[in-house]
Amino acid sequence: MGHEQHTIAVLAPALYLTVTVESTSSGTDEIHVHPGGQGFWIARMLKHLDERPLICGPVGGETGKVFLGLLSQFGMDVSPVEVAGATSTIIQDRRTGERVPIAESPTADLARHEIDDVYGRFLDRALAASVCVVTGQPSPILPVDFYKRLGNDLASAQVEVVADMHGPELDAFLEGGSIRLLKVSDEDLQKDGLLPTTDAGLGEVMEAFSSLTQRGAETIVLSRQDRPALAVHEGRLLKVEGPALDPADHRGAGDSMTAGLAAGVRREAELTETLRLAAAAGAANVTRHGLGSAEEGLVPGLMKRVTVRALDGDDSP
Repeated sequence: MGHEQHTIAVLAPALYLTVTVESTSSGTDEIHVHPGGQGFWIARMLKHLDERPLICGPVGGETGKVFLGLLSQFGMDVSPVEVAGATSTIIQDRRTGERVPIAESPTADLARHEIDDVYGRFLDRALAASVCVVTGQPSPILPVDFYKRLGNDLASAQVEVVADMHGPELDAFLEGGSIRLLKVSDEDLQKDGLLPTTDAGLGEVMEAFSSLTQRGAETIVLSRQDRPALAVHEGRLLKVEGPALDPADHRGAGDSMTAGLAAGVRREAELTETLRLAAAAGAANVTRHGLGSAEEGLVPGLMKRVTVRALDGDDSP
């Protein structure tokens, strides 16, 4: 498939393999090998939402070959930048029901020309799609200046940007350009010093939102673990509340929300409809153990049960 046919380009600097040990009902061990990383999980949910995402990121070594082989089994499209270092691998034990890390190979540093290749490849794919998702990085892979340049160039090319990042990468991106829709978590904003606690009041939340909007984030969605998400657009604060489902695995809900937001932007949907789609995608994700996945037909059903309403100073967040 040519990259001009993809609807959303996804920047994925931190891709990795996951090897998970689980127990069967008979007491024997099962070994599962899957692709992982924020960019992959976002793209996987986008595919469930009938979009055609394209993952762009560095891949290398023997583990990189395994990663690419697994992507084809998931029906995922990728435009990899081949690098000298091996793709990171995480081995974890989930026989007790909880994920216990056993070993993790570090992410290899990228050479200057490899960084340039990632930049050029993603910019080309984003221009072709006209909508992109920019993700951050849990450890330094790309230099912060990469995000500043990218923000500038995407803004100059009028590419619609949905971002899921925080910290230095977000600061640099906003210094260079703007973000149509930013998804952040309360934990991330607390780490960045924009929220005093994750249970901050409306005034403190609005102050954090104001700081980000003044720097170029047009619409912000704040995910809050097991509490309703909050959103702000043009100074108007919204509460996004969906059904409280019993989670099989809470991990990946935020990434699935980001996928829903990107799909809404690509479809030029109204903000309330986009927020309903994002909340439904996040809720659908927690019903399964596979991150970034959803049962077919579940998201549209959950959307009908998501409410979006305006808040004022007397409301509880």
